[in-house]
Amino acid sequence: MRLPAGKVAKIMSAGALLAALEPVVAERRMRSARREGEVWSPRPGEDYLIKNAEIVDVLTGAVLHRRAILVREGRVADILTEKKASEKDEVTALDAGGCFVIPGLINAHCHMILTATLRFGPSVVSAAVRQFERNFEECLTHGVTTVRDAGTLPLLMRRFLEAVESGGLLGPRVVHAGSFINAPGGYPDFLPALPGPVARKLGEFEFAVRTPEEAARAVERNAEHGASFIKTAFDDRSLFVGQKPLNILDDASLGALVEAAHARGMKVSAHHRFRKGFLRAMEFGVDGLEHLPSDQLLEDREVEEFTAGDRFIVPTMQVGWALCGVSRGDPYLEHPLVRQALAHRLEVVRTLYPSLCEPPIHRELMRFERRYRDPAYTEKRHLMFTLDPKIFTEALVKGQENLNMLYHAGALIGCGNDGGTPQAFPGGLGLEMVLMDYATDMTSLHVLQAATINNARILGMEDDLGTVAKGKLADLVLLHGNPLEAMESVLRPAAVFKEGKLVYASHNPELLPA
Repeated sequence: MRLPAGKVAKIMSAGALLAALEPVVAERRMRSARREGEVWSPRPGEDYLIKNAEIVDVLTGAVLHRRAILVREGRVADILTEKKASEKDEVTALDAGGCFVIPGLINAHCHMILTATLRFGPSVVSAAVRQFERNFEECLTHGVTTVRDAGTLPLLMRRFLEAVESGGLLGPRVVHAGSFINAPGGYPDFLPALPGPVARKLGEFEFAVRTPEEAARAVERNAEHGASFIKTAFDDRSLFVGQKPLNILDDASLGALVEAAHARGMKVSAHHRFRKGFLRAMEFGVDGLEHLPSDQLLEDREVEEFTAGDRFIVPTMQVGWALCGVSRGDPYLEHPLVRQALAHRLEVVRTLYPSLCEPPIHRELMRFERRYRDPAYTEKRHLMFTLDPKIFTEALVKGQENLNMLYHAGALIGCGNDGGTPQAFPGGLGLEMVLMDYATDMTSLHVLQAATINNARILGMEDDLGTVAKGKLADLVLLHGNPLEAMESVLRPAAVFKEGKLVYASHNPELLPA
């Protein structure tokens, strides 16, 4: 019996709808459950001790052996010798089991409300909100207690921060830049303007400004939305295949932006990958730079000028590591740093990344690995954005050389990994630390300082964060090994405290009080 054409069309439409929904249904079946907001916390007004700890002094590199940390109202009240601690037998005690204790790590450049993917199929879109939550949760499970978000949807960010504050979501403290401020048609060119009703609900990823007055007003709007600093961009070419031209703020608008931000006590930071952007930042009084110049090597006098000013740089070496690929005619493809990055990244994506993301996100990361190791992939025409691998191999090689120059000159170097962008997660700051440790001239101590006290200084929070010291917030990370001897120790913490609350503990039931 032949079915009527109209019925056949309906059946085919229903089949197509079911096929489209299948990835979403599968994602919901595999979706992870939310983590508890804390493992243990003291009663209100209760002091407690973390005993049997090896405390790493990030200022000197010394290790204080068999110490106890007295915690009171979320802060370090004192650091005691074993003998002094034994005299406080009335105080609740947690046993660190000889773990090494470092201050909570600070990710000075990440994007909490991004999925770490470049392509967005139905399952990735379905998993997106849960992945945003995972970005918050996995920061703490990986020792990151503070993040500096370098561009976000500010109204949506506010909701996540309220959930963290209320205890409904496990997460770090966050300071953020709010929306990018740039010229129309500028970076980030891969984030289209949201429809009006959506933007009013979530906020904008970017304020596109045309005049000095609009730039100053954009600073005010970001401040109203809770931003702590201002972010712009100096790149005049895209990161995608073809490297199309991009617009940047004109001099008058950039000057107005810096003036308006500084009048509010807000620092200004700029995304850049070209030497001319590095020089422009110094010319206009920009406080900090994100990433590294990777098209040309800096001159000694330029490095000296940068270091002499009250400026900082967050290198994000992980960007080159995360996005380098195989393409024909690439002069940097056989460089040892690039070969190491390709091999190391594949192993990390396979083994570590499942602990940082939802299953559909992980599948998309593995697809990226297959695509960007195929030299023919980027030579085809694609409907979606396709990154140019040559940009990132060059960034690894020349960026490393420029970072070494800045390091030897004494520049204030922070540590951030651009987590949230493709192939990187906010909680994966430890990978940036490992990369800086083995791929640059920085010593292990200086890498650890970059991720702690240097970042605290960049945030203006060194009175509260950055070291394990009396009076500071009890943001503490317990590690099975000394990171100054093996930086890989930071990748899998034994336990994490945020403001004195035990928010994560892995296979260490002895840590909990009896």
